[in-house]
Amino acid sequence: MNIIWDLDGTLVDSRPVIALAMNQTRVAYGLEEKSQEALRPYIGPSVHDTFAGFLGTGDQEKIEEVIQHYRGRYQAALDQSPVYPGMVEVLQQLQEAGCQQWVATAKYQPFARELLQVTGLARYFVEAYGSGESGEHGHKVDLLRHVLAEEGLVPAQTVMIGDTRYDMEAARAHDLTAIGVDWGYGLKEELREAGSHQIVERPEDLMAVIRNSLMCVC
Repeated sequence: MNIIWDLDGTLVDSRPVIALAMNQTRVAYGLEEKSQEALRPYIGPSVHDTFAGFLGTGDQEKIEEVIQHYRGRYQAALDQSPVYPGMVEVLQQLQEAGCQQWVATAKYQPFARELLQVTGLARYFVEAYGSGESGEHGHKVDLLRHVLAEEGLVPAQTVMIGDTRYDMEAARAHDLTAIGVDWGYGLKEELREAGSHQIVERPEDLMAVIRNSLMCVC
């Protein structure tokens, strides 16, 4: 069976680092800082959409300039994103059971790969997919379409696991089993409304939910 994972808020707790980089960028461009909680809804969607909204502009050249600033600040602290307790054990069990695993994140793809390397998680994944330099594949529905096509995955044999409505909506758009996790940055009600088949409150409960959802050998 095939497992596609979100990254931020699902495998690693990157909110403090993302919020710090966002605030450093906001201040550099004349905007006030926001609390981590106020920035929570902006962890998950396309960073291009986020900064276009912050700046109130559609000027793509300006947006690209600001995103480059943000990426520089984020990369400087990227390694300060801990893996959620219990997740290594889940990934190991799935790997040992023969499940193939991928990451699909709106994060800039080189950063996604780097984060998996510094956290030691890279060995569990076939590949990490993310957004491109100019924001291509930055929306989860488009990203999953790309992953499914590139890897030749069968939707009926594939599950998407993530912490936000963007993950659930994308999974349902492509007829994947959608499993929401309740330890990340999305709200449980948002996961339900977005069509999650199951919501898991603890990493240690994931294996049973995956088995029940897909009736796979995992």
